[in-house]
Amino acid sequence: MRDRAHRPAVLLPVLVFGLLGALCALGSAVVTVLIPDGGQHAPRTSMRHDLSESRTIYVFTVRRPGYMLMSVSGPMPTHVADELDRIRSQAIPIGDGDPRPGWLQGGEPLQPQTSRGIAAGWPFLCVWGRTDRNVNGRPQTVHSGLAHVNVRGVQRAFPWRPWWLGFAGNVAFYGGAMLVLWYIPVLSIRRIRRVKGRCPNCAYPILAGAGRCSECGYEFEPAVAGSSDTSAASSASSAQTTSTFTSKSSSSEDK
Repeated sequence: MRDRAHRPAVLLPVLVFGLLGALCALGSAVVTVLIPDGGQHAPRTSMRHDLSESRTIYVFTVRRPGYMLMSVSGPMPTHVADELDRIRSQAIPIGDGDPRPGWLQGGEPLQPQTSRGIAAGWPFLCVWGRTDRNVNGRPQTVHSGLAHVNVRGVQRAFPWRPWWLGFAGNVAFYGGAMLVLWYIPVLSIRRIRRVKGRCPNCAYPILAGAGRCSECGYEFEPAVAGSSDTSAASSASSAQTTSTFTSKSSSSEDK
C-alpha cells in the first residue's frame, strides 16, 4: 500500500495533456483550413433534396480529410425548384432526407435564401461557422462562428465555434496520445530501477526485503523491490554450498 504523499500524480498530467489536446484540436482545424482544397479535383457533390412534399433544398458539398464546406440554397417550395430545374435544363440528382448537419439546420428560423457552412478539424470535425445571406427576405449577410483573415493575399474563413462531440473526440485523441508517450519512459525508468534494486521513485539503493525507501519514504512491494538483491544473495549462497559440498567430497576420496 503506497503512502498517499508518494502516489504518482495522475490528475495534474491529465489536466495538462487535456489542455494540450484542446490546443492541438484547434491547431488541426487551422491547418486543415489552410490546406488548398484542390480546385476542381476536390471531392464535391451537387444534389437536390426534397425534405417533404412542399419543401426542397439544393446542397453543394466539398469534402476532404478534416474539412467540409456545405452551401445550401433554400428551403424553397418544391414547385419553385421544379421550375428552376426546367429553366436551367439540369438533371440534378434528387435525394431524400436532410443531409445538413445540425449547425446548418439551426439557422432555418432566420429563413436565409442561401447558407454556407464550414467545419474543420482532424480526425473529427470539431469547429464550425456559417454565413447566411438574404436573411428574412432582406439583402443582408449574417456571419456566425467565422473569422475572416487575409493569408498571403487570399481571404480565408476560419471557423471557431466548437462542435462539442467532435471537439471532445479530438481532445481525447491528441491528449491521450501525448499522455501515453509521456508515461512510457516514466514507467520504463521505474521498471529499470526496480530491477537494479533501487527505489522506483528516487533511485536510492534499497535493502533486500525492505518495504519502504529510507531516503524518500516511497512504499513498494518488498518482493519486487528486493528481487535483485535477493537473487544475488541466493546465487552467492548456492555457490558457497556447492563449494562446501565439493570440498567434502574431495576429503572423502582422499581418506
